[in-house]
Amino acid sequence: MIEERQVAVTGIGMICPLGADTDTCWQNMLSGKSGISWISKFDASDCLTKIGGQLPEEYLLLEKTKIPKRMFKQTTRAARIIFLCAQQAIEDSGIESNKINKDKVGVIIGSGGSSFQDIDESQNLDYTKFRIVREMLNALPAWISIEYGFGGPSFTLSTACASGGYAIGMAYEFIKSGRCDMIVAGGVDTMLTKETISRYNAIMAISEENEHPEESSRPFDKKRSGFVLAEGGCALILENLSHAEKRSAQIYSKVSGFGANSEAYNIYAPEPTGEEMARTMELAIMDAKIPKEKIGYVNAHGTSTYHNDLCETIAIKKVFKEHAYKIAVSSQKSMIGHTIGAAGAIEFAITALSLKNQQITPTINYEYPDPECDLDYVPNLSRKTMDLNAAISNSFGFGGHNCSIVLERYQ
Repeated sequence: MIEERQVAVTGIGMICPLGADTDTCWQNMLSGKSGISWISKFDASDCLTKIGGQLPEEYLLLEKTKIPKRMFKQTTRAARIIFLCAQQAIEDSGIESNKINKDKVGVIIGSGGSSFQDIDESQNLDYTKFRIVREMLNALPAWISIEYGFGGPSFTLSTACASGGYAIGMAYEFIKSGRCDMIVAGGVDTMLTKETISRYNAIMAISEENEHPEESSRPFDKKRSGFVLAEGGCALILENLSHAEKRSAQIYSKVSGFGANSEAYNIYAPEPTGEEMARTMELAIMDAKIPKEKIGYVNAHGTSTYHNDLCETIAIKKVFKEHAYKIAVSSQKSMIGHTIGAAGAIEFAITALSLKNQQITPTINYEYPDPECDLDYVPNLSRKTMDLNAAISNSFGFGGHNCSIVLERYQ
């Protein structure tokens, strides 16, 4: 029987509408900056929704300088984003390739189903030639494994908006069981396209408040009107804690619990009583073997849709009872929008940074309190703390795919 191991976060790489590197994203979130703008990457004039979370200009420079020309032709933007995030995370972790067993290093990437066809590339014969390898969903982790020679398990998984969270949860399980020493885990999506916007408009899931883009994503606010679609990616290095300590790695936090379930209720609406979201959090806390009162922060799925925000609030109160009113709850989607498959990974990374730095990012655009959503949503301004010792990151996907991950402060 393999002895159960502890798991640490030792590297982070992030690209989102607020920056092309982790520190820029983190600092802009602490400042409560919005990355939502009018869409310029394509003509959105005939769309009901004309706003979104686009990647910054700095990302385009990264593509030009960090992605080889041949690789560029053989990849979609989603593959390039997560490859660059992995590069950042690996560099951040201080891994020395000659001092690790690469056969025990895996790559697990979550994606909700990024657009296979990049804008303005459909008529280019070079891209058509490589269409098979470009459109393989397993290309997302494969490029990373090939680049670094990582011979452990390498795969893509898809659980809609929870994909990034599930990828991290699976990585945690592989390391905890002893099957791997280290895993590059994360999520990515580039679904900010005219076609995807029209499909979300059809089910009334996204905001059509176009006049002030930066104010359109407002989780838990009474005037919330749907989420804002965005693009981005995040990769993390999860590592056996003793392995990380032996090489004197920086450690952002420990990962101590993972819970996942299926609501088995509806293909896109959450189960209305909050029972299943609550069960997800309960499973993660049970796995972590810590008292609920130790948790001081919930990084909420917080989409800015009426039903999700309400159900998640109800679920938090079901789990924590009176302690729920002492917990800080915030949503980065207020600032960057909903990056679908990347969301769970980005939010997990921000939770790890919150534990390490003892700072909590805000929920911006919180102006009109909703009596049904009555928790502490860290409104509009970031918060410094001295006693944040444990936190939970929630991801809830279409189809009822739920997951929660418990992180603890490393001291």
